[in-house]
Amino acid sequence: MMLKTKQSLPQIRDPFQSLMGHFFGDALGDLYAASTPSDHTPRTNISETDQAYELAFELPGFEESDLHVELHDHTLTVTAERRDDRADDDDGDESGRRWHRVEHRYGAHTRAVAMPKDAADDGVEAVYKAGVLTVTVPKQAAAKPARIEVRGA
Repeated sequence: MMLKTKQSLPQIRDPFQSLMGHFFGDALGDLYAASTPSDHTPRTNISETDQAYELAFELPGFEESDLHVELHDHTLTVTAERRDDRADDDDGDESGRRWHRVEHRYGAHTRAVAMPKDAADDGVEAVYKAGVLTVTVPKQAAAKPARIEVRGA
């Protein structure tokens, strides 16, 4: 008896998901630098409270000294660098180790996020814990309209 194997069909994008992404993608893209994460771009969660913006970057396996955070011209840039410690020799390294597969990503991992105009330049905090870098950017105090007293002539 011959068994037929079930052939998998290509996945079709859910039209509702596509519609929601199209609807919300434009609005969020103006507030945050919307980009599709690449292999060297850390995945990021962005949230907001009344007092601050909080950005959480997935950066597992890095040391704190490998992380660099900068806020310049309302753009928050996070860079993490992982050095490749393998020897360039194809026959093996000094310890006699031969590499059969290397899937760890090496080099600079960078993500830049455009911050809204009300993000403050000072008071930014960055905390690295359990492979997640959390950056908190406070909001500037809302500008209040100046009340001008009208006097009679």
